[in-house]
Amino acid sequence: MKLRDQVADRHDRIMTWDDKFNFKCHSSIDCFNSCCRDVTIFLHSLDVIKLRRALKMTSTEFIEKHTHRVISSRSGLPAIILKMNENEAKTCPFVRETGCSVYENRPYSCRLFPLDTEQGVEYTFIGNPAKCHGLLETHEWTVEEWRRDQGLREYDDLDHNLKDVMNAHEQWEQAIADPRMQGMFLTALYDPDRFRKFVFESSFLQKFQVDDDILEKIREDDVALLYFAAQWLRFSFFGKKGFLKINPDYLERKKSEVLGSKGQ
Repeated sequence: MKLRDQVADRHDRIMTWDDKFNFKCHSSIDCFNSCCRDVTIFLHSLDVIKLRRALKMTSTEFIEKHTHRVISSRSGLPAIILKMNENEAKTCPFVRETGCSVYENRPYSCRLFPLDTEQGVEYTFIGNPAKCHGLLETHEWTVEEWRRDQGLREYDDLDHNLKDVMNAHEQWEQAIADPRMQGMFLTALYDPDRFRKFVFESSFLQKFQVDDDILEKIREDDVALLYFAAQWLRFSFFGKKGFLKINPDYLERKKSEVLGSKGQ
């Protein structure tokens, strides 16, 4: 199926990796940069890692300066969206006349356009040829060719690993309403610098036994830290230990403290 031949109902079509569409964006198109304004861009955990490095900021600084936090009414879990400029056009803060100033580190949603997906296997076509003239170009792609060209495969392993955490609400009868749990989730998945401080500068390593090779890895590697953070959330939300093990000495100290307080 070639989607450029299905203009009338293309928004309703579900595509898989072998389906085809036509698209090419370049500076000679009269609509160049128009898709970079008045748009809601949810950021992936990996997007934060890429963008804060490109901007030479800590993840905490990036989140405070460039994002808004939103809470899902369905799950109660937080997510972050990119903050647009406060001008009439509500332009992306990173777009310039020559194009995207952070193009190599652009968010997942920007890479995926003119497609969209919820499951990572089935895709919908969200481009509108009346507004996006790149859709009238003759360059043809399959969905998988586009994913590969745009660097989207880098996100696949993370998405697979984080799927159960991102859908934590499915384990609960009601949406998560505890601000503390929401804060844990936000820090663990979107703020690696703050989470790294939590691991290494709090009592975390007194409570948990963590292998030295893992600690060495997560001191510098933000992606490895993200996998580690997901495991911590599984322990905190679902009680799944995985490679996280409670330090028996810590348990004994807590047991003695509790028994001692009861004897007073």
